[in-house]
Amino acid sequence: ALIEVDCGEHRGGVLPDDPELLVIANALGTSLAGVLTHAGHSYTGRSVSDFARIAEEERSAVVSAAELLRGAGHTIDVVSVGSTPTALYAEHLTGVTEVRAGVYMFGDLFQAAIGSCTHDDIAITVLASVVGHRKDQGLLLLDAGALALSKDLSTARTDQNAGLGLVWDIGGKPSFGHAIVERYYQEHGLAVCQGEWPWNELPIDTRVRNAPNHACLTAAAHDRYYVVDGGTEVVAEWGRCRGW
Repeated sequence: ALIEVDCGEHRGGVLPDDPELLVIANALGTSLAGVLTHAGHSYTGRSVSDFARIAEEERSAVVSAAELLRGAGHTIDVVSVGSTPTALYAEHLTGVTEVRAGVYMFGDLFQAAIGSCTHDDIAITVLASVVGHRKDQGLLLLDAGALALSKDLSTARTDQNAGLGLVWDIGGKPSFGHAIVERYYQEHGLAVCQGEWPWNELPIDTRVRNAPNHACLTAAAHDRYYVVDGGTEVVAEWGRCRGW
């Protein structure tokens, strides 16, 4: 078992100097393997200096907890941190044994909005088809809704609101300008763009890519990754675990 340490987000865990840390450790006895933390408050950062500062808060909190427990005679083999912005911008990870960053692997629109990656870094999209035109309303109907994209609206808390995700062309380029999935249903998404959709370039069954606000939630909706390498040819399929 690992004891969760609160490094500043105040979601879960105990503070590194909380007397309860030793109480929990003593209760676990030989089951205790280490400590872990998650700097979820790094998502409130908006600059590299913010991310670096919070990374040090994350590292120092969990390392301090480990040192306190070792001083009390406990064996602490695992000292675990995990947050995408801090994993990218930590100045050092002295005393840490593992990093469990999640979005880090793929990037997403929220991370791009807060400055921890760019749109070009995003390596995961949902392939969807155009299944309808609502020209009177300027809406493109896609066969990707809440079950495919999730209902994450995290970019709305930034100055780069992407609705339920950006709509890119099959090559992953923003050919339609700032185009977003504005409304969603279980199996459908309704997308808008700033100008007029190039309807002639988007006939029924045209494939588009939806870049996600939150890679973790979106990936969890699917049972595999179709891997491409700079083109549209699928070069591999990777299975994934999902469900709860």
